[in-house]
This record gives sequence, C-alpha cells and structure tokens, in this order.
Amino acid sequence: MTRTGEPLRNAFRWRVLLPGALALLTLSGATAQARAQVGSVLLQVKPGAGDTIRIRLDQTVEMTGPPGSDGKAVVESGTLVMLATLAVEAVDAEGATIVSVTDSVRVNSPPNSASSAVLAWAALSANRAVRFRVAPNGSAWVPSGRGRAMPSAALASQMPATLPARAIAPGVTWTSSLQVPLASSVDPKGSATLVATFTFDSLSRSGELAFISLRGRLMKANDESAAQSTGRSIVETSGTVTGYVMLDRRRGWITDARTTFSLLSLVTPADPTKPPVRVKMTISQWLRAM
Repeated sequence: MTRTGEPLRNAFRWRVLLPGALALLTLSGATAQARAQVGSVLLQVKPGAGDTIRIRLDQTVEMTGPPGSDGKAVVESGTLVMLATLAVEAVDAEGATIVSVTDSVRVNSPPNSASSAVLAWAALSANRAVRFRVAPNGSAWVPSGRGRAMPSAALASQMPATLPARAIAPGVTWTSSLQVPLASSVDPKGSATLVATFTFDSLSRSGELAFISLRGRLMKANDESAAQSTGRSIVETSGTVTGYVMLDRRRGWITDARTTFSLLSLVTPADPTKPPVRVKMTISQWLRAM
C-alpha cells in the first residue's frame, strides 16, 4: 500500500535530474581494449540530416522513508510518461544539431509528496523546444549563448553510454566517470560521482543492432563543515545503477534504453536533537524511439 507521510516529505525532497545526466558521460576514463580487429565495428550516434525521431520516456519513482506513528515505513511512489519529437537540423563531422520539442507530459504522484518533487522537473519541459548538439560518442550539450538545456533536450539525447572512438568487438568493456546533479531541498548544490562500466555484449546477425549493458556505483559525501556553517542537513548518498542500451547503427541512434538507480541516503538534521533519517529511492527509466 502506498502512503504519504510527513517524515519522508519533510526530511528529503529530491528534485533529481538524472534522466539527462548520463547523456554527459565522457570517455576520459575509457579502458576499451579491442580483443581482435576481426568483427570490430564502430558504434556511433549519427542520425541523418532531416531525420525525425519520436521518443517516449517512462519513469517510475519509489521512495521509502522512516516509520510513521504506526511503526510502518512510509512509502511513496510516482510515475511519469513523456513524449517528445526530435528534428535533426544538420550533421557535420563533430556531430548533429537537433531540436527537441516535448509533445506531452503526464505525471501521476501524490500531491505535495517527495515522489512528486522528484518528477517536478518534467513540468519545465511542457511546450518547450530547445536546440542542442550530440557528438558521435553520444555526449550532448547546448551551444554557448543559447541558454540552459531544458530537460527535454537531456531526455532527447539520453545516451546511457559514451561510445568509444574506435571500432570494437563484442565483449569489450570500458569505464566512464562523471558528476551527476542530485539537487534536493536540503542540499540544492549537491552532486554525486558516478563510475560506470559498459560492456559491448553482442551484435545482431544483420550487424544493425548493437547491445550494450552497464553497471555502476554512485557516491556522494556532503561537506560536513560547510553544512554545519550554513545550518543545512548533512546528506550522504550511495547507490548502484544497472541498465542496457540498444544502438540502431543504421539509424545512428539509441532506440531503446533501460536504466535503474537504487539509492540509499542518510540525512543528518542540522538540529542535533533530531535523529538521522534513512531514505531509500529507486528510479526506473525506459527511453525508446517510437
């Protein structure tokens, strides 16, 4: 049974922007080593100029907080469905210029709950369009002078893997590290370090579809001295991420991606008379081209 409770809502209101964070993975820590040149292929995100790609994102959030007055753990959950259209304006050697338009957003979560705070970012995407760039390795960014990236752009370019720059064969693994924004009301400028290992699992018989899996760990340690000086709670977060990606090499796009984040946070209130609070959160995302 899903219940909404004050301890969870007040102790930890996340506004997580994870859907776009993985799109920014860099290959600075890449360790890809091709086992053999025979059977190696180049994995690239490279859509054609004039292409139109329609995507759908399904996201679920479940949060478990400390026990309520009845002794039972407080559980909150919410769901999100977002539809967006991508138009590829131009393609050059450095990547593609894409305009993302969010067509519709549907959020289902208890009002004023912690889970609704997690999904609140989606409202910013409604009826908004943004132009951004996607490199062949899957990294995405908004050109300077064009303002901040809206969530729709992050979703549109959501590549849960930064792809190696050279041809590789099935079985090859590589590792990437990045800072993931995990802003919350108690730590609005916080971020976490995500280290993920990717594996090129297999290639379809036709050679058009490449399957990639990922596993990683996420760690965040708050600056205790800074938190105490500003009167903020201390938040420590750790967790895991698992998922898979299907790259359509003919279309030059990620056409299916599923990712699950399992996070555990310890919130130590600034008020020493209040006990620490543990919060568990699971975020599941499924992004696919339609």
